[in-house]
Amino acid sequence: MELNIKNLEEMADFIETVPSKFFNMHRFRKGGRVTPECDSVGCIIGHCTILDKRPLPQLLNGEIDFYSWAEEFTGLPRRSPAWFYLFSSNWADTDDTPTGAAKRIRFFLKNGIPNDWLEQIYREAPLSYQRNIGLKTKQVKQI
Repeated sequence: MELNIKNLEEMADFIETVPSKFFNMHRFRKGGRVTPECDSVGCIIGHCTILDKRPLPQLLNGEIDFYSWAEEFTGLPRRSPAWFYLFSSNWADTDDTPTGAAKRIRFFLKNGIPNDWLEQIYREAPLSYQRNIGLKTKQVKQI
């Protein structure tokens, strides 16, 4: 699986346009789960399916297979540290904003995964994209 930088950049640009009241990292979507358009509160993945012009992968019940879609669209394996750093539902308790989500994606693309990414998610370390110090990171190539 190869990292799709272009698609991640598109996701960052798009998610910044989503009003905060329609953004929540706790779930893919609250509403419709069968069309590319998100008609409700949703997370990065739930909103960004609209960016893909290909048919979306489906579960047996006809709903979008959001996990498979995101893996294909971003090139990030679902259980990788990069996946959790960018898309974990635990961000809902730390930085549940479209701006924060976009900043995380851009930080990742420029710097890789911060070594303290897990601590950041659980509010045990300052957010990497909000500090301007020399950080130790795992480079993007090491996903």
